[in-house]
Amino acid sequence: MWMPKVKRVAVPLLIVVVAIAAFVYMKSTKPKQPPVEVKEKVWLVESMPARFEAQAAAQRLYGEVESASLVAASAPIAALVSQVWVKEGQSFKAGDKLLSLDAEDLQIPLQQAKAEVADMQAQLRLERLAYQANKEKLDHERKVLEFKRADVQRVQELLKKKLTSQTALEQAKEALTRQEYTVVGAELAVQEHELKAQQNQARLDKAQAALQQARLNVARGEVVAPYDGRVASVKVSVGDRVNAGAVLLEYYGLQSLELRAKLPVASFQEVNQRLQAGESIEAVYRQADGGPVVLKAERLAGLASTSGVDLFFGIPESLRYLRPGDLLQVDLQGKVYERALALPYSAIYGNDRIYVIADGRLQAKQVVLLGEKMVDGALWALVKADIAEGIKINLTHLPNAVSGLKVTEVAP
Repeated sequence: MWMPKVKRVAVPLLIVVVAIAAFVYMKSTKPKQPPVEVKEKVWLVESMPARFEAQAAAQRLYGEVESASLVAASAPIAALVSQVWVKEGQSFKAGDKLLSLDAEDLQIPLQQAKAEVADMQAQLRLERLAYQANKEKLDHERKVLEFKRADVQRVQELLKKKLTSQTALEQAKEALTRQEYTVVGAELAVQEHELKAQQNQARLDKAQAALQQARLNVARGEVVAPYDGRVASVKVSVGDRVNAGAVLLEYYGLQSLELRAKLPVASFQEVNQRLQAGESIEAVYRQADGGPVVLKAERLAGLASTSGVDLFFGIPESLRYLRPGDLLQVDLQGKVYERALALPYSAIYGNDRIYVIADGRLQAKQVVLLGEKMVDGALWALVKADIAEGIKINLTHLPNAVSGLKVTEVAP
């Protein structure tokens, strides 16, 4: 009876022992994994050696082309437009006809002004003749007055001798009084001559001024180019009737083109001092399909704003193809720094820090931003840095850049 009980206990126990032995054997014979080695990540970066040299700082400015003498030619009188010789945007030479008004409309006021001058000249001649006649009349009346006075004295003498009557004396005195009034009238006529002559002369001067204006209107009725330029706009067409003062067309001289660029407030003091000292200030404009063109600064604007003050540059002959309203970006050339370092902006961190590469790791260095400079068509930063000549500078902008970060250089 006890044998079956032993079997029931021994078989499970044997199975457990065999399983444990198999586990121990398998554990002891399994292959061993090598320990995991944690490697530091290496960042690939581009670099350049530090090269210090005397360099001029540049500042990028944005400006608009303007004309300092945009002329609006207007109609001198109400007239008909007979010819328009140019079109909008067309260039012209000095002496070219631009627009003509109807000749008859211009000649009628001229003829009227000539007639007015002739009339006033005749009035002056007539007044001179009247003056001469009045002077002769005055002389005659004064002689008659002397006769009347002598007649009164003669009658008084006769009356004393009782050779005439009192009535005769009174009649003689009355005739004397009338003659005195006649002389006064003649004197007044002579004295009025000067005033009338002044009035007539003033009217003649006015008529001559109107004649001169009419002649000017005839000349201005044909708009002729005073210099080489370009038509900005044409406001009328052939056959239009325009009123006096109506704008006919607008044009500007090619030599009047200039660039108005906004100069930041921070740069105003330096630029103003350089201009006051008579120093030449230049800006470089780089054409899309050509080389750089130098523009010379001429003056600062008379008014400033919170964003800065406008700086005006002359447009050289090679850029006379530009139109008012064109937008340009130019690089204003600043002062020269004797020991400056030009770097792409990708090497600058926070405007005051760069990273150099030493023993395969980054090291932070403080810098001072001096300005900007164009290098091969790209805008680089010009900085002052206390680093050794030739040391490698990291050019790849890494968001996780810190001192000690391991890097390796790659060819750009």
